[in-house]
Amino acid sequence: MEYKVNLPYPEIKVEQKNPQIAQMLLNSYAGEVSEDTAIHDYIFQMMLLEHPEYKRVLKGIAIVEMHHLEILGNLIYQLGLTPVFGKVQKDTLEWFNGSYVNYNNDFTRVLQEDICEEQKTIEQYERIIACTNDFYVQEILKRIILDEELHIELFSKLLYLIGKG
Repeated sequence: MEYKVNLPYPEIKVEQKNPQIAQMLLNSYAGEVSEDTAIHDYIFQMMLLEHPEYKRVLKGIAIVEMHHLEILGNLIYQLGLTPVFGKVQKDTLEWFNGSYVNYNNDFTRVLQEDICEEQKTIEQYERIIACTNDFYVQEILKRIILDEELHIELFSKLLYLIGKG
């Protein structure tokens, strides 16, 4: 099973430094709705599950999210900021917080929330795309969005299977 779309990722580069876009990406990197939070969510969920197929899907998706985290970190750096694990709120850096992780153990509810978080991630990337004229940043984010859409499909399939079980 594939956990990412079978298309190459664009080269990770930027047209020019842009700290404002880097700051927006920092929130997608390690904010409440971010690649870092998704990784923590999926690893935690994987540990609670007994079913090996569900564990494999969560692990596969978490690995793809780790790749996204690496891509965003490189973009943030090239855009002019250090990719720290935090978010910018009202021009103040707030460090990543373990409270961002969804510790719910009702797997049906968790999958519904995972789908919602993936949708929020896509919306966040679409806002960043709309705020920049940097072709490279736009193309990289569009490619990441394709993976996030696939993750929604995979979580939806798991949700369906649980409902049938």
